[in-house]
Amino acid sequence: MNQVEINKVILSVVILLIIYLFSNLLKITAKRTQQKFKIRKSRYFAIRRFFTTASILLMFFSLILIWNVNIKNVWVSLTGIMALVAIAFFAVWSLVGNILAGIIIYFTSPFKIEDTIEVMPDGICGTVLAVNTFYTVLLDTDGSYISVPNSLFFQKYIRLVKKQDKNQHSKSLPSE
Repeated sequence: MNQVEINKVILSVVILLIIYLFSNLLKITAKRTQQKFKIRKSRYFAIRRFFTTASILLMFFSLILIWNVNIKNVWVSLTGIMALVAIAFFAVWSLVGNILAGIIIYFTSPFKIEDTIEVMPDGICGTVLAVNTFYTVLLDTDGSYISVPNSLFFQKYIRLVKKQDKNQHSKSLPSE
């Protein structure tokens, strides 16, 4: 290894470490803000995911710049990967529909975590525990978990039964 390559390795490690530490600092600040203002945990986890994704992208682009990678080669690789992803999305369209429905539910908030809802006319009823990427988790009156695909909420009627008091449920969702 010559001196130029050693310098690039050192610079890469330093830049990656700085980005990693800054990302963790942002996550800690987000956690403190969430606790201070009593923001829902689901919003906090979305912010954490955003910081993680942004950090990874920043690390990737920093390495491209440090190592003088030809952007044309990167672009050809990315377009090839995007073509494969597009074919995969076509193959798993129901999953993509559930993801998009989850995003719409997240931003429009037709119901919130700890609300009791009923999916009509199917009669699925329960307290909302989590809105995940592909499905929404409900807790029914028997204490059973029901995973409802997010796209179903756009095909059926949803009735908000009543709002739950935060301290009313002792059973929580197991970690993913």
